[in-house]
Amino acid sequence: MSPSAEQWTGFYALMKRKSGLDLALYKQDQLQRRILSMLEARGARDLEGFWRIVGRTQKDLQWFMDKLAINVSELFRNPEKWSEIERLVIPDLLKNTTRLKCWSAGCSYGAEAHTLAAILDLNYPGGHQIIGSDIDQTALDQAKAGEFSEADLRFMPDRYKQKYFERSGKGWRALPPLKNYLTFQRGDLLGDEFDSGFDLIMCRNVVIYFTDPAKEELYRKFYAALKPGGCMFVGSTERIFSAKEIGFTTTIPFFYQKPREGKTQQWRNAS
Repeated sequence: MSPSAEQWTGFYALMKRKSGLDLALYKQDQLQRRILSMLEARGARDLEGFWRIVGRTQKDLQWFMDKLAINVSELFRNPEKWSEIERLVIPDLLKNTTRLKCWSAGCSYGAEAHTLAAILDLNYPGGHQIIGSDIDQTALDQAKAGEFSEADLRFMPDRYKQKYFERSGKGWRALPPLKNYLTFQRGDLLGDEFDSGFDLIMCRNVVIYFTDPAKEELYRKFYAALKPGGCMFVGSTERIFSAKEIGFTTTIPFFYQKPREGKTQQWRNAS
C-alpha cells in the first residue's frame, strides 16, 4: 500500500496527541518504510486500521515506539575513540570537577553508558554520575539489567571484561561496581526538556534518523545542557556542520567542546 500525504499527516497527528512523539521530525523515507513494515506484520490494511491497533492501549503504543527505535550498539564501539576519552577527554574534564555528570542520550540498551562507567571506575574512580535515556522501554529494561551478548563485548579489552562482567547464560552481566554509576530513564530527545550541567554528553548514531532542522535544534539544546568546558561525543559517521555557529570547538574528530569562559580548548589530537 502507499498511503497519501494526508493519511500520513493524520497518523502523525494521532501519534503526537497520544504519545507526544513528533514523527514529522524524522527522515520520512526511512520512517515510513519501518511503519509500513510494522503495519503488515500486525495484519492491518491501512494506517487507520494500524492506529486502531497501536493506539488502543499504552502497552500497544509502547510496542510501536520500541519497534521504531533502531538499537545498534556495543561496548567500546570504535575503540580508538574510547582510548581518546580515557587518555585525553576525561583528564581534561576533571580539571574543573572531581565528580563528572555524564549523559548517554539515546542510550539504547546501555552499552556505551556501561563502557564509560568501566573506564571511569578503573581509571578515575569517584562519585561520577552517568544518566542513560532512550525512548525504547524494552531497551532501557535491558540496560538496567546490565545484560549483553557475546558480540556486544567483542571490542572490550580483557582488563575491563575480567573486572566488571560475569558470565550469564549465553552472554554477560555487568557487576555492581558499574551499576553504582548508572541511572536509566525514558526520554524523547525531540520532545523533552533537557537537564543541564553536564560534563560529557554522548549521542552517537542517533541523530542520523532525524531531519536536518531537528538535528540543528537538538545540537543547540545539547550545547546549552553542557557546562563550560563540557564535551559532546558523536558517532563516527556524524558531524556537527554548524559547530562553530553553535559555539563548539574541536581538535579531536567527533568530540566537540563548549569553551571554558575566557579559555581556549586544551585537547591535543592523539592521531
